[in-house]
Amino acid sequence: MLLTLPRATTALALGLTAVVALAAAPASAESRDWRNISPSGTEGSILFDVETAGGATWAVGLHNDETTQPFARVAMRWTGTGWQAPPQPAENGRLDDLAVGAPDQVWAVGSAHDVVSDTDWGPQRALLQHWNGTAWREVSLPLPEGAVHSSLSAVDVDARGSVWAHGAYQDPAGEWKPVLFRGKADGSGGWTRLPADTGLNWVSQLEAGPGGTVLAIGDGVSRFDGTAWTRQTLPPALDGAMYDGIEIRTSKDIWAVGHIRDENLWRRPVIVRYDGRTWRTVRTPAETGQLFDIAFDGAGRPVIVGETQNPAVNPSGSYVLTYDPRGILTRTEEPPGAGYLYGAATDAAGRVWTVGGAEGAVDGISPSAYTGIRR
Repeated sequence: MLLTLPRATTALALGLTAVVALAAAPASAESRDWRNISPSGTEGSILFDVETAGGATWAVGLHNDETTQPFARVAMRWTGTGWQAPPQPAENGRLDDLAVGAPDQVWAVGSAHDVVSDTDWGPQRALLQHWNGTAWREVSLPLPEGAVHSSLSAVDVDARGSVWAHGAYQDPAGEWKPVLFRGKADGSGGWTRLPADTGLNWVSQLEAGPGGTVLAIGDGVSRFDGTAWTRQTLPPALDGAMYDGIEIRTSKDIWAVGHIRDENLWRRPVIVRYDGRTWRTVRTPAETGQLFDIAFDGAGRPVIVGETQNPAVNPSGSYVLTYDPRGILTRTEEPPGAGYLYGAATDAAGRVWTVGGAEGAVDGISPSAYTGIRR
């Protein structure tokens, strides 16, 4: 089993650059204006996730150009007026997922290579790094003995002060196997390796829930009760769907978003919602779209972000679903020039942040970013 991130594959194939958008707390459901707050000088970069907690907002991703082989990690902090990129512990690597528990409890995961030369990148290794409020540092994990290659694809911090990281490693026989670690979110203490067989072929995101439970999503949804994983029963019509974003609002209100392949549309947006007993399908538009993340604004309304590969749907590629006046999820909002959107989060003020990448008119790429307010 090799864990992969579809959003990362798409972004790299198109050669994108960083995008950040922010929407301020809404007052009504009619419209939202998005303000561009893209970081400057980010050509060749792409952001995969944004998270915010305790007044700290971070975004992570990668940078790729002729001088970075194979990739350079990107982690940016919002200062209130702009983006700051503190020094990384090493240049090489990519950051695919992010968790923020507090200003000094910021965790990012991905993978790196011990590059030997321009043509020899060396083995892939799991990358876990921690921001302690002052600096980033890499953190070692107790991977199984003999691991040849490894990577981490998902991380989360729970309300009880634990950080969870999920990934995979390749054993000496060449087989990929899952791994799950739990440590202290403040970076102190050791790491515990827990049962990692989620029943999924790949995991794109973890979400820690009430009572020490954890949900994993990928080619399905699975729940960890502290002892074992149980794959969730989803609507049969969505067999084959892949999920990239999840939000636990309460133990009886959980949303997961993604896409399913479609003969006519290529990829169709998919949303499922758990009511405490059953996972049910949420109605989405019958159009080409792929959903990557979900956040809820200050009024509790979902803002779901992703991409479309159909210029007739949106030539810029951005894809945002929000409620229309009838309470139906519809593509009613479009951050101008935002491009593909991969991560979303809500801050304490009820503002929704989203990040991704956009194609530009100059040499194929151009930086952009946004903020907004509903009126």
